[in-house]
Amino acid sequence: MRLWRLLETRPARLAGQGSDLLQLAVLLGTALGALYGLGIAWATALHIPPMLLCVLTVGLLVGSATAYYVRCAYRPPDFSIEELDGSLVVTRVVGEDGDGHHRYAYIRQQRIRANRQLRLVGIRSHWSGQNRVLEEATSLFPEHRLLDGALPEEDGRVYRWLYLLGPLARGRRVNVGIRQVFEDVYAPMKPYYRESCEERQVGRLSVRVQFEDVDAPAEAWQVVWRRTRSGSSRQEVARTRCRPSHQPPNGTVVYEWRLRRPHPDCAYGICWRWPADPPHGPAAPGSAASTTQVDGKDDVILTVQPGQP
Repeated sequence: MRLWRLLETRPARLAGQGSDLLQLAVLLGTALGALYGLGIAWATALHIPPMLLCVLTVGLLVGSATAYYVRCAYRPPDFSIEELDGSLVVTRVVGEDGDGHHRYAYIRQQRIRANRQLRLVGIRSHWSGQNRVLEEATSLFPEHRLLDGALPEEDGRVYRWLYLLGPLARGRRVNVGIRQVFEDVYAPMKPYYRESCEERQVGRLSVRVQFEDVDAPAEAWQVVWRRTRSGSSRQEVARTRCRPSHQPPNGTVVYEWRLRRPHPDCAYGICWRWPADPPHGPAAPGSAASTTQVDGKDDVILTVQPGQP
């Protein structure tokens, strides 16, 4: 029993793995040596220069390794995003008791290109406010069906999929989208909104936040978050003060940010300060000044934990 426990310890497992790797390296070296000897004998018989033989051998090895990686190891995402357009419409709601909260209408529309035969397009969301009523979630396009996980998992996200009602062949393009409406009745929303590339290559990205003119923020910033390493939380790496991009005649204020070829590991968004907040503005979640940790696996919608700003 003690011997079995000893063999199950980490040093013993590492030693066993190292022994396996050593045996594999010896086997490969022996095979390469045998092939090299046969090649030299064959080249001598056919009067092939040794240098040309070395070049052919290296090319064969590189080609074989590349073919193995592409066929067995490389797993590209199911689809790439050519255009991603995200918008958040914030409106003030006053209850019967006079207390106010906000209603958030979120729309994410993206044009995707299938990298393999595709039927489902996943969209993961997480918002920081609290409400006892389930939010509304629908597909932007009636020809698609929304499959809703409805309940958040351990990471706090709700997983949803857009079913295309049939296979989409490799190389084909399609527009998909989702619309969600939710309110922060019992706990306020963190004052920021961002979109991420989900570690995919994105051609064009736009982020837009719209407020009512009477409930506009005091100031706003364009913020970039980046994940330092795989599996870690995103940290703020850049912040720039921004002005409303335009003020339509319907009494609204709009902040907008458009980018071409954003970094796949980064998230881009708008962070704002309500007039009642401290003048220095909120610390963006995931930044060094924030005490709230952000889940780092995926940041799609307001990816923060519930709580006060």
